Amino acid sequence: MKAIMGEEDDEGVGLRVVDNNGVSHGISVLFDGEIDYHEQDGYPDDPDDRTEAGNEHVNQARRFARYWVYRKRGYDTLEPTKNPDQITQTAAALKPLSADAANSFFGDLYQHLRSIYTDAESSVRMPDGVTPEEAVYQQDFYLGMDPETASTYADVLTDPDVVDLLEDEVAGTGVDELDAEGIADAAGVDLESMPNIRDGALVEAVSDVHVHWDDALGQYHTQWGTQPDLEREPDARIEIFAYEPDSIIDLKTQLVRNLVCQVRDCYLAMGIAPPESFRILGHGRHDASTWYSHYDFYDEYFDPDAEISTWYEEQTPENAYEHEGETRRAQPNT
Repeated sequence: MKAIMGEEDDEGVGLRVVDNNGVSHGISVLFDGEIDYHEQDGYPDDPDDRTEAGNEHVNQARRFARYWVYRKRGYDTLEPTKNPDQITQTAAALKPLSADAANSFFGDLYQHLRSIYTDAESSVRMPDGVTPEEAVYQQDFYLGMDPETASTYADVLTDPDVVDLLEDEVAGTGVDELDAEGIADAAGVDLESMPNIRDGALVEAVSDVHVHWDDALGQYHTQWGTQPDLEREPDARIEIFAYEPDSIIDLKTQLVRNLVCQVRDCYLAMGIAPPESFRILGHGRHDASTWYSHYDFYDEYFDPDAEISTWYEEQTPENAYEHEGETRRAQPNT
């Protein structure tokens, strides 16, 4: 994938994207992530007239365009649950949780998974006709902290040294267990100013458990659990298949791994390689696993035993992961 930034006006940014098929796309991305213009010269204009592979190449170009505007201009053009940085921060917030804190956030999910294989009780109601073993279980996480903590911690998670530490930690390549002291040392701040991350100080709220499944025609359905009373989108949504966790800490470990795989999926869905620390195998996003099974230009990254022929390094720009400019929130159009 290649991109050349174009003109910017008071509504958005234009850019030229060349996809992995060598097709050139002219795309205009509004500051809120909406694409209001897209022309290309390699596929039929009507999606119904394209091949399935052609539609996926077009989708890759659109995902990459939103990402490039986010990375290079700092605008908030990515959906929160498809933003690799926010997913990484959520994984980093979950990984150091104590057993008690983990149970307070996803104890209902833990009990439901145990109920599938044991006599444990579950508060999760299954949809009619859906067996517990075939569903995907989702839960939304909202990061946040009180204003006093935020005032002393706002810049810490974006410090370059801390970002490197978090990526190594959530990917399992770090030497030491992540804790407040390690983050404080990396950021060069006073340890006393750090929140107690083992107690869940970085998590504001979670949703109830969602049940997600495919029908016989391959259509997705979701039974939504109750959301917290917050007027914003979640920072991440975990997705996990039925299995029997050994403990709440075992489940926490699997959820963190799922989020790491979701970060991987964000990059692969744009046609570029994920950073090296996120090149792991396993289930991330359920829709991405479907793509990997369906399109022959993807490998089966969801399969822990798969042989991987490409991570798309050759299609990845050298500066693909570098932020250039402060992150800016979209303003309502007037």
